[in-house]
Parts: sequence; structure tokens; C-alpha cells
Amino acid sequence: MRSTKKFREELRNGLVIAPGCYDALSARLAEAAGFRAVHMTGLGVEASQLGAPDLGLLTMTEIASHAARIAGCIDIPVIADIDTGFGGVLNVGRTIKEMERAGVAGVHIEDQAMPKHCPLLAGRTIVGQEEAVDRLKAALDARTDPDFVIAARTDADTISFQEIVDRCNLYLETGADLVMPILMNVEGQSFFSLPPTEQMRWTRKLLAEINGPVMGMGNGPPEGFTTSDMGAAGYSLVMYAASPLGVVANALAAFFQDIREHDTDLAYIAAHPGKYHDPLELMRAARLDTFVDLERRYTRAAE
Repeated sequence: MRSTKKFREELRNGLVIAPGCYDALSARLAEAAGFRAVHMTGLGVEASQLGAPDLGLLTMTEIASHAARIAGCIDIPVIADIDTGFGGVLNVGRTIKEMERAGVAGVHIEDQAMPKHCPLLAGRTIVGQEEAVDRLKAALDARTDPDFVIAARTDADTISFQEIVDRCNLYLETGADLVMPILMNVEGQSFFSLPPTEQMRWTRKLLAEINGPVMGMGNGPPEGFTTSDMGAAGYSLVMYAASPLGVVANALAAFFQDIREHDTDLAYIAAHPGKYHDPLELMRAARLDTFVDLERRYTRAAE
């Protein structure tokens, strides 16, 4: 079954949890853990591939190439971050075709103006509604697989709560399969400065006013709540976009510091046991057995 069709079916079957992956190995590990889809995080890819912040520095061809490697190593769907589509409407159309060719099941495209910024950073601005709709139409018209999912993200929290709602409903009317409202600010307040119950209250209010399927903005549930609570509130798809790479970065930083302090890696490994300290287990996670069996098959055929 095509990954696009599989992704559509997963969305129809209920809440999809898609952890953020930033490379092929992280995608493999997510699949091994039993997830039904993964999200290729823009922040994670920029940080891991360029050692750079999430400021839209990667080019379209770099993103498509990286997405192809991720999609090619797993059997579950990938939804990928394509920022603003990498240019004008013609560039947006080409981006969609390249992402289809890369084998991802869907993308999300945003209404930020250039230069784009991660929602965690200051300086976000958005294009007018008309330009945003043109950008979305170009993406929708460019797809050749009708099952390819196109989600429309809005950063209209930079204007007002009502603007988020209006834009989400406009994008759904235009033909977006999902919308992705960013909610970093609520009526002049930082969303994450609010108590968890208030965060959920605003989340439920937002989802109640949007007339179609909604995907999360990449964060997990507020403290004291679960992903299931996010689904009950009305989300169709929830990502843990940046936290997987954050976990890895913390572990690596601690590991490197421990080597400096103890002049060996053995102390850290003893204190933090896990099967992937064994390089063979790490290669098994990267499909070692599949490649070995394939090599043996062709080697026997040549004898």
C-alpha cells in the first residue's frame, strides 16, 4: 500500500501520534517502538544536519533528499515540514512534486513571511490571507497523488486568536486536508506561561472553533495531561517534534562531559545501560539482518 494511502487510513482510524524524527535512524527507532507515523521536524533537521537554528536555512533540494532517506528506510508514513514552500508559488509547486518523489506521505506548509522563524524565536510575521491562499492552492494543484496529505500551518497567533481561527477555516475551505495552528501567544500572553488547565482550555476552545481536522504544533500535552487528552480535545495528529532530538542532545552532552572527566567511556556506559551500547544492536536497529539476508541471496545466486 502506498504510504500516502496508509497515512489517510491512519488519520481516519483515530488520533495519530507522530514523534519527531531528524534522520533515518531516529525514524527507524520510532517505527520499532510501534508508532504509526513519524514527523520530519524542521528544527531537528536544521540542528542535526547544519548545526544551525530553525531559521529556514536548508534548501528545498536538501530537505527533499533528507526526506527521501527517512521515507526509504521505514514502512510507516512520514509527514514533513516544508516551511513556506521555498519561494513563490512556482517554487511551492515544485516542492510538492519533489516531496512526492521523495516518498513522504504528506507535508505541512506555513503562512509565514520570509525570512521565516521558529515559533520559539522572536520575529515571526505572516503574509496576507490572499497570498497565503495562493500559496496553498499552488501546493494543492501540484500534487499528482490525491492521497498526498497537505496541511496548512498558520502563525496567526502573532495577530490574534480570532485570526488563527479565521485562517484555519479559510485554509480548510481552500482544500487543506489538515490545519496546524501555532498557539505560542494567546491574546498577548505566552501560551506556555499559562497554567496547564488554562492551556487545555484554550486548546479546546481553538479546536471547537475550527471546522475540520487539526494537527498539533509539535509540543506534547500540558503537564498533567496526556496525548489521549489531546485526542479527546479534537486533534487528529499530535507530534513530539523537538523533544526526541532534545533527549539525544542531553545524553550526548552528558556522555562527552563524562569522558572528559573520567578519561574513559566505561563509567557512563555502566551508569546508563542500554542495548544500543553494543554496535551490533545499533546496526540491527538499522536493518542489519535485512541487508545481510539480501546479500546472501544474491551471493548464492552468483555461485
